[in-house]
Amino acid sequence: MKNLLIRNCNTSHFKFVSFILLLLMFSGCLSIKPSTTKSGKNYFETFYVGEEGTQYFINPILFKDEKSSEDLILDITFRYRNEIKDSAIVNFSIKSSIIYKTIDSLKLSNKDIKIESDQLVLLFNEKSKTGFTSRYSTRFSLKEIKEMFNNDAWEMIIYNQNKITTYKPHRKTIRAINTVRDRVFVLM
Repeated sequence: MKNLLIRNCNTSHFKFVSFILLLLMFSGCLSIKPSTTKSGKNYFETFYVGEEGTQYFINPILFKDEKSSEDLILDITFRYRNEIKDSAIVNFSIKSSIIYKTIDSLKLSNKDIKIESDQLVLLFNEKSKTGFTSRYSTRFSLKEIKEMFNNDAWEMIIYNQNKITTYKPHRKTIRAINTVRDRVFVLM
């Protein structure tokens, strides 16, 4: 019996069939995809930073000024571990037909809270085919940012040399605000 098995294993037909079976098993394993869940991860990213806990990056969210068709794109970075004791870095870019060399102040608000900053730092100005991109950074209390996420009816106001520009959230931004509230700020 043993000799019969050894003789059949050495035939080229047996080797070919074995190779095809192995190939099918291997390709079958590669085509299996794990199921996905709606975790909201496309709205934020997390990074473990050791003793300091977790760093959160809220991916850019879009606001629009309906009067001038300007876009404001906002992202937020902060660290959290068991208690709120730090600030959040709020960066934003304004895409406009005019260049924003200076901004006097920024106000974020909803029905529950208003937060303002006049400590805005210009990161860069850039020219593109459609106009300019002006990138700024500021800090807010993490506690205030958490309160902002309790209500998705945000309004952002830029005060710039006697000009006031009001930005409202894009409809996808409202979904992002709610998802970040339900997945990130609920942990605090």
